[in-house]
Amino acid sequence: MGTLTDALLGLCQRLSDCFPQQRTLDRATSLLLAGLLCCGRKWVTRLNCVRNREQVDWSGDYRVFSRSPWKAADLFVPAIEASLPFSGTGPIRLAGDETRARRGGRKVKRSRWTRDPLSPPFHTNFMKGIRFMQFSVLLPFATSHNVAARSIPISFEPVDQPAKPGRKATEEQRAEYRRLCKENSLGKQAWSHLLAIRQKFDAAGASHRLLLVGLDGGFCNRACFRPIHDRIVLVARARKDALLCHPANDPVHPARVYATDTFTPESIRQDDARPWQTTSVFFGAQWREIRFKEVTPVLWRHSAGRKRLRLIIVAPVPYQLSPGMPRYYRDPAYLLVTDETAVSTQEALQCYFDRWQIEVNHRDEKQHIGLVDAQVWNDKSVDRLPAFMVAAYSFLMLASLQAFGPTRTDAYLQPPRWQRRRRRRPSCLDLLSKLRQEAHDNPTRYEPLGFTPDIERILFRAA
Repeated sequence: MGTLTDALLGLCQRLSDCFPQQRTLDRATSLLLAGLLCCGRKWVTRLNCVRNREQVDWSGDYRVFSRSPWKAADLFVPAIEASLPFSGTGPIRLAGDETRARRGGRKVKRSRWTRDPLSPPFHTNFMKGIRFMQFSVLLPFATSHNVAARSIPISFEPVDQPAKPGRKATEEQRAEYRRLCKENSLGKQAWSHLLAIRQKFDAAGASHRLLLVGLDGGFCNRACFRPIHDRIVLVARARKDALLCHPANDPVHPARVYATDTFTPESIRQDDARPWQTTSVFFGAQWREIRFKEVTPVLWRHSAGRKRLRLIIVAPVPYQLSPGMPRYYRDPAYLLVTDETAVSTQEALQCYFDRWQIEVNHRDEKQHIGLVDAQVWNDKSVDRLPAFMVAAYSFLMLASLQAFGPTRTDAYLQPPRWQRRRRRRPSCLDLLSKLRQEAHDNPTRYEPLGFTPDIERILFRAA
């Protein structure tokens, strides 16, 4: 068993193909480690304080993100390669979702006014920030270690949104704005990112394995369901009133594709003639039995065209907020799978239930990693620095798997007494605390990077 620092440095050395020269790689590796060791806001100036460089020229650290010729997408190639040994033997499960990070300033690239996702349902608020599209690989550990899947980010790209014209804009400008919104929709950008991820997995030696992608309801549309790809299968949540039908088998009209009788997912759920089936999925720290209905093949004429889909309806799951409270029921889920036979129903359901882990990624990236703490203004830096911070988070998660495995062992700091029974796997704060403890016990390990971390000094700087 190695240390978390050694595993993290080993992953950083795989970035040699990303950066143009060794000097840039060393500086980027130093900034990556400093970003994880830093406490408080992750400003570039504070990273320099962690590296004991507050009295020297700091312009070179900013030029890594503003001038150096490298691509943010290449940062995640080592994460894709390192995740394959933990991805099991079946389809490679992915989760995709968008996130919004607050970022003000009139001159900041891609900063737009959008709806605040934390708004209450009775009043819509607005926030100014940048939208990002993230894909994470879901590493299954339920069968082997009885813990939830671990989500590792492998793609983090900003969503390109055109600027909305003002009140004095002409009709031609408004038409151009509508055209750009249609061409740069979130679904189209997500599908292009998926194709790029497919090529990276092929280059890593996983061309024979399917990509099973769990998506939220915002991606269950024509842009994602209409394209055809033989090694990408989507599992997305659909509307309960989506208009579906069966393929037509009319001998009188052999050229007819769609059956005349249509139905909705909600009508299938209420149809007592279709029996419920049961299977087991892992969520909520244990294996649970869920009920579902399955209809195949179905056609979604509006969004999927002639592509044959599979409809899975998950019954509401009862839950209690505490043992003494009454039982409540969540809403049913209506899932559409873009393939009939490539994956089993249990695999599709498990992938969708594990999709929640990407929400854990979003929380960790904003609260602990400092996704948009650095106040950079260069157009390239605005795009590349958040991806750099997410790549550092991805490397940290993979380094913990390589060093200590997916479960929480005695190698980590002892948790509080009220958490000892529930914490089966380490959290992001556990990993950051372990990395800082190793830096305190063996600071000379960072000498090849050009600095020696002083944890007490880092805490004083953060205070």
